[in-house]
Amino acid sequence: MKTQKPFNHFKGIIHGISSDGRITRGQFEEMKLWCQAHEGLCQESPFKEFFEEIKSVLGGGTMTSEEIDEMKTILKKYESQLSVSESVEAKMQMLQGICYGILADEQINKYEIYVLKKWLEENNSMLGLSPFKEMHALLTDVMDDGQVDIKEEKELKKYFLEILKMEV
Repeated sequence: MKTQKPFNHFKGIIHGISSDGRITRGQFEEMKLWCQAHEGLCQESPFKEFFEEIKSVLGGGTMTSEEIDEMKTILKKYESQLSVSESVEAKMQMLQGICYGILADEQINKYEIYVLKKWLEENNSMLGLSPFKEMHALLTDVMDDGQVDIKEEKELKKYFLEILKMEV
């Protein structure tokens, strides 16, 4: 299914950018870039309808928390048609999307790390597998003192970029 990967990436992006409760201009632009990159998949249903709904929400020029909730509702609506969400491949695609969404504003804060760590723990069947296990260990170390310092942020950015390079 050629639409599963972009769907799961977008689902992760939404999860990542909404994790700290604010949507920056850069994060909004990343969502628009995702739309441009996947416009070619829009000839077939149900991706066509999913894409049109997402694009209509993005049409406003900014992103409110209500619109993020609307995006999440749209994702739930199409999930069973566009993804095998319990597969390892789908979880990896989602993880890549979350990393991408967190990196979109070029800052990593403790709220984003907390939400990502929580997502990993909710998907604990993945914690025995690489890179989920290593990611969880890194996040646990970073959150040990409840803060993300500059050194830790650099390390996280480097690791997130490695995750994004993985072929899925």
